[in-house]
Amino acid sequence: MTTDISVIKEELKGFEEVDSPFELQSDRSIKYITLNDGIQQFYTGGKYLRMGDNKVFFSDNGRVKSFQIKEIDSDGNVLYKSRIFTESDNEEQTNSDELEKIIDNQQNIIEVMTEKLNKNQVIIKHLNEKNKKYEAIIQKLMNDRNL
Repeated sequence: MTTDISVIKEELKGFEEVDSPFELQSDRSIKYITLNDGIQQFYTGGKYLRMGDNKVFFSDNGRVKSFQIKEIDSDGNVLYKSRIFTESDNEEQTNSDELEKIIDNQQNIIEVMTEKLNKNQVIIKHLNEKNKKYEAIIQKLMNDRNL
């Protein structure tokens, strides 16, 4: 157990917070933050086993342990809710990596097309200037012919 933020951040790499303990899957690693003597503390947990009455049960090196999900007063008001983290899905990470590759590829295509568009605009401008010169020459020749 710890309260050191840097240690907690390091421990939670590859983990994501779950909104509800009902989202937990058997034999998946869990870590959690809960109250201990009025102080929030982080625990490395273990492998999720099951839910009980306001408790999450997990296996830590073969020993079954548990922690309370919510602290509730005598009137039924929730005073504190434990935060639960589980391993991130590798599939989601793979999908995220694939999407990043697609985005990078599309960005490269956009950059190449923008470069080509800019070159074409320069060519069009140059051709329009030439066209104006030719039109001016033709107009002058027409005027000279009519005299």
